[in-house]
Amino acid sequence: MLEKEKKILQDEYERSLNIVKGSKTHRCFVDEKIAHSLQVFEAGNYLLKNENAFKNWSSKLIRMARTAVLFHDVGRFQETVDKLKYPNVYSDHALLGYDFLRQYPEYNDLRILLPVKYHSCMIEELYKDHEYQNVEDPQIKYEIEKITFLVRDADKIANFNLLAHSDKDIRRLFNIDLKSKTARTPLSPAVQACVFEKRPVKREDVRTLSDSILSLICWIFDLNYNSSFSYIRKNECFDFLLQLLNKSNADAQSQKKIETAVNDYLNNKYQQLQGTL
Repeated sequence: MLEKEKKILQDEYERSLNIVKGSKTHRCFVDEKIAHSLQVFEAGNYLLKNENAFKNWSSKLIRMARTAVLFHDVGRFQETVDKLKYPNVYSDHALLGYDFLRQYPEYNDLRILLPVKYHSCMIEELYKDHEYQNVEDPQIKYEIEKITFLVRDADKIANFNLLAHSDKDIRRLFNIDLKSKTARTPLSPAVQACVFEKRPVKREDVRTLSDSILSLICWIFDLNYNSSFSYIRKNECFDFLLQLLNKSNADAQSQKKIETAVNDYLNNKYQQLQGTL
């Protein structure tokens, strides 16, 4: 399945690895990203198979969706090279991936390009994009949105699964590695508010270790498909984040309120699953 595309992804990984292999941190990052890409691909296939939204899609459209999912992080490899060479210069992996895929005529389709470009930011950025706004065919615009939702969901649930069953080196890459002597840290009010307002956390609001962990927890408020919650429950890959937050959060009272709000939200989603997939 998508063997040509997997070869392109593997080649880009090997190219970047050859450049950064002298740095343990950067080598670990590209190693994680090739594994992550394939895990997201599997998660995306799970959603495509189980979600009603895709039941009547053509084989051509399904292939486009799978391609967008597989290539969602292809820009991470060049980003890692850039971070090694120019550590003080910002590099956007999603935009790098968009530019990388535009080189290939067979992938130069907005149903592939825009889901890659907008898989890791606030979804509102997609709707403001001039290319998206200029799509005249409402069906194509609908397909762009649905594939973008697919990529975003597959990315998040695969990361939940990876982090739940990973070692400390991987968690360190997500800035949630707990050292045995780490002091408990407070939650920023703006980040804590996201739980009770049921919305994702803005990156610029993250200030502490506890903020980083809670920002991952709040990914559940940005999931678009019922089968994403089915995947979380099936793989038992979410509770560990609440456990990590409990070890980090300096405020025991807020911890209880957060756990109640998150568990209530998930249980409500789980109750809605039966008969909807």
